[in-house]
Amino acid sequence: MRRILALLLLVVGIALVWQQGYLLFAGGQRAQVQAAPELAVFKDVSRAAGVVNNRVASLDMAVGIAWGDYDNDGRLDLYVTDPDGPNSLYHNNGDGTFAMSPLAPQVALPHAYSGGATFADYDNDGWRDLLVVNWGVNTLFHNENGQRFVDVTRQAGLTDDKNSKSASWGDFDNDGFVDLYVANWSCYPKCGRSFEGDPDRLYRNNGDGTFADVSDYLGGSLNGAGFIASFVDYDNDGDPDIYLVNDEFINPVGNKLWRNDGPGCSGWCFTQVAAEAGADSKLFGMGLAVGDYNNDGHVDFYFSNVGPMELLQNQGDGTFVETAVSAGVQTPDDIGWGALFFDYDHDGWRDLYLAVADTANHRDIGANKLFRNNADGTFTLVTCDNEAADVRPSLSAATADYDQDGWPDLVVGNMDEGYRLYQNQYGRSSSPSNHWLSLELVGGGPVNRDAVGARIYLTTPDGLTQMQDVLNGVGLGGGSELALNFGLGAAETADLRIQWPDGRLQTFSNVAADQRYRLDYPLEDDTALQTLPHTAVAASAPSRFVDRLNLQTGALLVLGAVLAGLGIWAFVAQRRPWQLAALGGLGIVGLMALANGYLGMPVWQALRVDGRLQHLMAQANVQPPTNPAAPAPELVKLGQALFWDPELSGNRDMACATCHHPLTATGDDLSLSIGTGGVGLGTERVKLEDLREFVPRNAQPLYNLGYTEWTTFFWDGRVSGDVQHGFDTPASNRLPAGVDNLLAAQALFPITSRDEMRGLRGDRDIFGQVNELAVISDYTTRPVWDAIMQRLRAIPAYEPLFQAAYPGVSADALDIQHVANAIAAYESVTFTFEDSPFDRYLQGDRDALNEQEKRGALLFYGDAGCASCHSGGL
Repeated sequence: MRRILALLLLVVGIALVWQQGYLLFAGGQRAQVQAAPELAVFKDVSRAAGVVNNRVASLDMAVGIAWGDYDNDGRLDLYVTDPDGPNSLYHNNGDGTFAMSPLAPQVALPHAYSGGATFADYDNDGWRDLLVVNWGVNTLFHNENGQRFVDVTRQAGLTDDKNSKSASWGDFDNDGFVDLYVANWSCYPKCGRSFEGDPDRLYRNNGDGTFADVSDYLGGSLNGAGFIASFVDYDNDGDPDIYLVNDEFINPVGNKLWRNDGPGCSGWCFTQVAAEAGADSKLFGMGLAVGDYNNDGHVDFYFSNVGPMELLQNQGDGTFVETAVSAGVQTPDDIGWGALFFDYDHDGWRDLYLAVADTANHRDIGANKLFRNNADGTFTLVTCDNEAADVRPSLSAATADYDQDGWPDLVVGNMDEGYRLYQNQYGRSSSPSNHWLSLELVGGGPVNRDAVGARIYLTTPDGLTQMQDVLNGVGLGGGSELALNFGLGAAETADLRIQWPDGRLQTFSNVAADQRYRLDYPLEDDTALQTLPHTAVAASAPSRFVDRLNLQTGALLVLGAVLAGLGIWAFVAQRRPWQLAALGGLGIVGLMALANGYLGMPVWQALRVDGRLQHLMAQANVQPPTNPAAPAPELVKLGQALFWDPELSGNRDMACATCHHPLTATGDDLSLSIGTGGVGLGTERVKLEDLREFVPRNAQPLYNLGYTEWTTFFWDGRVSGDVQHGFDTPASNRLPAGVDNLLAAQALFPITSRDEMRGLRGDRDIFGQVNELAVISDYTTRPVWDAIMQRLRAIPAYEPLFQAAYPGVSADALDIQHVANAIAAYESVTFTFEDSPFDRYLQGDRDALNEQEKRGALLFYGDAGCASCHSGGL
C-alpha cells in the first residue's frame, strides 16, 4: 500500500513539475511577445531632452535643422530655425539632454525669415561655422574657437538676397575648401505668381575666407524654383556632380543634373545631362534623399512631390530608372517634403524616411513615412510602435546619433509645431541582433576639414558591400551628422576602404563592430583608426527564460531537481517509499516557489484564467489610469458656464459644447468638423456659407481626458507635454504661466483658431457687430486671449463665479489661464467615467468581466498578439 501511495505521489509531483515548467516556458514566450510594445522604433523624447520652445504659432516653414559639434567637446549640438521668431541653438549636455546654448542669442536672427541651416568648416580652422539661409541676405557665422559666433556674411561675399531654402557644401574643384550651392525658390507670394524662380547661386571658396559667385559655370536654367541641391558623385568618376530638385509650381523646368567635367570652359566645366540621364523629372519637387539603397555601388535619388514621389535607381551607366511604384515608396496620396536614407535597424540596408505635411487633396494631415528596406529592392511601411510616423504637418528631417549609442536618431521640423527629437529605440530591444559601426573622417592638407566628398566602402564577411558618401546638404534645409553610420547585420567585424576626395585610398581589415571611430587624413604615413567613446545601451528586458533566473530562483531550481533525483533513487535503489514522498514533496515545494517568484503569484492562482490574465496584462504594462485630485466645486461651476458660453467664439455663434455636446457623445461624428459659421449639432451640423473651410480634423470626444497619462492633444499633436517637463504648444514660451495641466493648455487653442472658434476677417457676430477677434493678426495668440477676457469681464454674472473659484486672485489679475483651468476642471469631472467592466476589473473586481470576456483578453494580450500594437496604460 505504501508503495502504491508513494508511486501516486511521484506521478502527482511529475505532473506538477510539468505544469510549472509549462507555465514558466509559456510565460517566457509571452514575455518575448509582450516586450515589444514597450519599445517603439522611434520615441519622441523632445520634452525629456529639452528640445522645446523652438517655434511660434505659424504656418511658415520649419525646415532648418543643423547637427554639428560647435564647441569640439565631442558631442553633437543642434541648431533649428524659425521663420517668424528667433532661431535656437541647443548645446548637448552629454547625458541625453540639451540646454539652450549661451551662444544662442548670437545666432538667433530674430528678425530674419530663416530657412535651411548647416554647420560647415568652410575655412578649415577646425571649428565648424554656421550658415543660415534666409528670405533676404543669408547669414554666415564664423566660429571663433567655440567661444562666440561672428557674422562675416558681407566680408565673405555671400550677399545674395533671394528667398533661399537650403544650402549644400561640396568641393567641386577638389582644392581642399568646400564650395557652396544655395537653392533659391521664388518671391511668391510677395511678388504675385511669378513664372520664374529666384536664380540659384554657386559659390567657389577662394580659400581665404571669401567666396566668388561662379553660377555662370552651370550655364542657364538656374531659375527653376529650387528647394535642395546635393554635391554627389553619381557617375563614380571621382569628382562631385550636382543634382538639383526644382518645384514646377513656379517654373516647370524640371530637376537638373550637372556632370562635373573638370577644369576648362572659362573656369570649370559642368554639363547639364538631366534629360539624357532620365533625371529631369518635372514635379513639385521639394526634398531629396541621396544614397545607395540597393547596395550596388551607385548613388540613387529619392525626391518628394505633391502626390506620387519618385525613386531614381542609378543604372551604373549614367542613367536612372524610376522605381518608386515597384519599390513601394510612391505614396501618391501624400504631399512629401524632406526625405533621407539611413539604416535605422542596422541590417545593412538603407531605409527611407519621408516627412509629410498634408494629403494630396489638401483635406487632411498625412502621417510621416518610415520605410524599412527589404533587401530585395522593395520597402515595407513601418507603422506599429513608431512615434516618428506621427500625423503632423512635417517639412524636414535630419539624422544624427546625438546620444552616441550607435543608433541613428531623428529630428523632424513641423509647420506650426516646431521641432521634435525622436530617439532610436531599436538598439534598446532585449537582444539587438544587428551590429553597427560609425566612422568620422577628418580632412587635412589637400582635403577639406569636413572630408565632404569622401567615400567609404564597408564589406562584411558575408560579402555584402555598402557604400556611403560624406555629404553636407541633403533632405531639405538640413544638415545631418557628417559621421557615417553603417549597419552590419549579424556581422561582428567588417573591412573598410576609404577613398579620400583627392583619390588617396586607405584600407582596414577586421574592424570590430559596435564602435565609433575617427580617421584623420594621412598627411604622411597611413593613420590608424581612433576609437571614440560611445554610450552602451541598456537592454530593456531579457529575452530568454534562463536570463531571467536570479541566484535565488536558480538555487531553488537546482534544489528541486536534486531532491527529485534523490526521491527517484530512494524509490528504485533503496525501496524506501516514505523517503521518496518526503523528498519529492520538498522538490515540488521548491519548484512551486520558483514558479511563484517568477510569475508573481501562487501557482494555483496562475493556473486560473484570472491569474494568467493578470500575468499577461502586467507584462503589457496595463495599469489603472491616474486621475488627479478632484478640483474645487466652485472651479467646476465656473468651467461649466464657460464650456457652454458662445462668448468664447468670435462670432458668438458657438461654444465648446457645440462640437463636444453630451448628446453627440462629446464629439461630432463628422470626418471634418464645422466650426464658426455653422449651425446644428453633430452630424446635423452644416455650413451656412459654402466658402467656409472645414476644420481640417474632427472633434475628438472628451471622455477621460483628465488622466495624467495623456501627453498629447489634438489630432495634429499641437499641444503636448506634462506638468513636470512643461507644455509644448503653438504659443511656445509665451504660454501663460499658471496653466494647471495639459487639458487646460489644450483649451487655449480652439479659441485662437479661425476655422474652429475665432472666425474669419470681415465676420460679424450674431448681433451684427464687428468680430473683434477676427481682425487680430494671425499667430498672435495673446491679443486674442486679451479680447476674450475683456468680453468676460463685461458680463456681470461672471464676477461672482470667478471670485468663488479664485478667492485669492484679484479681478485685475484674472487672465486666460484661469479660464482654461476652469474649463479643464469641468471637462475632467463631468466626462470622466471609470465604471466600465474593464475599469472595474483593473481596480480589482475580478467578477467585472465574464469568462468569455476574460478568455478574449487572454487572446488579446497573449497568443493573438493584439497587444503588440495596442498596449500601454490607457
